[in-house]
Amino acid sequence: MRSEFSMAERIQICCHHEGGRITNKALSLWAGEKMGKPISEMTISRILIRKIELLGSDVGSNRKHYRKPECLNLESILYSWFLTMQEANVTISDAMLIAKAKMLSNSVPRESAKEFKFSNGWLQGFKSRHDISSKQASVSLEFLHQ
Repeated sequence: MRSEFSMAERIQICCHHEGGRITNKALSLWAGEKMGKPISEMTISRILIRKIELLGSDVGSNRKHYRKPECLNLESILYSWFLTMQEANVTISDAMLIAKAKMLSNSVPRESAKEFKFSNGWLQGFKSRHDISSKQASVSLEFLHQ
């Protein structure tokens, strides 16, 4: 029987592994008892291979999978802008996020040569990666230039 582990559970396994010297077998037994579902030594090994990525990520705890964004620099700058607007009590719509991302894409160096499309799928992924709610609001577009 195959079990999926949330990011929070994977991070918990990584943290327990960092606590001291522990074999994958012992970690497998501990995780099986702690999480109430069986976990193989091979799964433990695969989780620990991604330990640095898991411990350094800001992913939501309920997520099962994590894929790096294609435009990490752009998303980082966009999220910083979003937080600045949020601190100013400005509600940002989906259209505003996409418009700002397009504006930033002209000034931020790209990680890949391919043209990036700011689709609804990308937007939902961005919001999911940064735990942004789906509130819609109409706000003046003058905030895009800040």
